[in-house]
Amino acid sequence: MTLEELVYAQYENLNEVDLYIWQYIFYHMEHCKTLSIQELAKECNVSHTTILRFAKKIGLDGYSELKVYMKWSNQDAYEFKRDMLKTSLYRMQETLRFMDENIDHVLSAIHQAKCIYVYASGEVQYLAAQELKRAFVYAGIIMHVIQGDAELDTTLLYVQPQDIFFVISLSGNHQVMLTLVDFLKRKNIFTIGIGMEDSLLEKRCDAYLGFTSNKVVTSKHHSMYTCSCHFYMLVEMLFLKYVEYQMTL
Repeated sequence: MTLEELVYAQYENLNEVDLYIWQYIFYHMEHCKTLSIQELAKECNVSHTTILRFAKKIGLDGYSELKVYMKWSNQDAYEFKRDMLKTSLYRMQETLRFMDENIDHVLSAIHQAKCIYVYASGEVQYLAAQELKRAFVYAGIIMHVIQGDAELDTTLLYVQPQDIFFVISLSGNHQVMLTLVDFLKRKNIFTIGIGMEDSLLEKRCDAYLGFTSNKVVTSKHHSMYTCSCHFYMLVEMLFLKYVEYQMTL
């Protein structure tokens, strides 16, 4: 098994600190494989015993074995997968199957909302937010896509419990997004997350539209590409399902 597979096999048993450690390792794999346990602990702002507990929670004997898995995972990530197209198509089919499930609670929240806000954590996510806004205009619904931290701060001063908030994040573990959702929940505002499955965001939002994407090596220089079409598939299917829902009212 890869390190990623070990983590997801024990996902339900991991707490937020464990998931933060994993997030740091995942996004800094090349750097982390050179660190001692004390150095990794310092970079994650935790104790070295916390790192050790994380390793044992995912089924490893200790930090030395964790570093071995880091090395294996890193090498595996840089290998070109001959079946990458087949894998990508399978992931897309999974996303469509997910959207075939009952999401009436999401559609009802959209229909009843006084104002709908959309906040995205990155460039691709922002484009998906704009597409969400564009599509729902055809159903007579206006969504406001928030641009930048200053506008977000102003919006949060006036948002009301009758409003809903879409939050769009690729990893679903973006700290700003998690803090935002926690704030909105304290104000009793319905939140709908869009992003990767098995994330902290999925656990915190009132509703979640999730997907599993795959990374593809695109050159001999180890450039990595993450398939982003899932965002647009979810947006398109959400809009079509809303049109169908609206017709039944």
